[in-house]
Amino acid sequence: MKNDTIRVMLADDHEILRQGLRALLQLEENILVVGEANSGEALLQEIEQGVHPDVVLMDVSMQGMSGIEATRRLKQRLPAVRVIGLTASEEDDAIVGMLRAGACSYLVKSLPAHDLVRAIRSAYYHEPWVPASIQRRLHTLVGRQGAFHSSYRPSQSMPSLTRREKDVIKTLLDGYTNKEIARHLVISERTVQTHLSNIFSKMNVASRTEAVLVAMRDGWLMNH
Repeated sequence: MKNDTIRVMLADDHEILRQGLRALLQLEENILVVGEANSGEALLQEIEQGVHPDVVLMDVSMQGMSGIEATRRLKQRLPAVRVIGLTASEEDDAIVGMLRAGACSYLVKSLPAHDLVRAIRSAYYHEPWVPASIQRRLHTLVGRQGAFHSSYRPSQSMPSLTRREKDVIKTLLDGYTNKEIARHLVISERTVQTHLSNIFSKMNVASRTEAVLVAMRDGWLMNH
């Protein structure tokens, strides 16, 4: 098996959807579906029995344990796993809940198949991709302080980011790739990577999505 094979697990309580996703992903050369679960409880049981996926496609609304709670517990057990939330609708509470729980991306089930595959690959390579429609919703939520402050209080003051690092954070909110950030800020991609590494370290986060969420949660980007 190739070293770059992406091990994917499907968690959804609709069997026909899981079958469709499996059939789709089986067409991809380096993506391997290593398991399925029809509930959050079943997913965690599979993990306890030794299934270690790289990426989990997680239905947000499942009977029993929600996808949000399952994501939270899964990330506690396997911090390195990449979770992509799947839903039939773009509801603000679900988007925020999944991303807070540790998901790196959030997709609607009506998304074209090639975008789903793109999201899986991007998540695996630690360049989480979030569709423009979801990015716009996150952008709108920045102005609704209550959406992030209702159950959170700032745990710390804003870390000592440089002016350029703050510029990078703002481009993350708009969903820019490293290449787009480099072009927008007129710097090299290597410099972008260095800035991102420094930002993640200072903010104690592991991904660009988490960095944006923490910044929004604690009110650092309200003037964006």
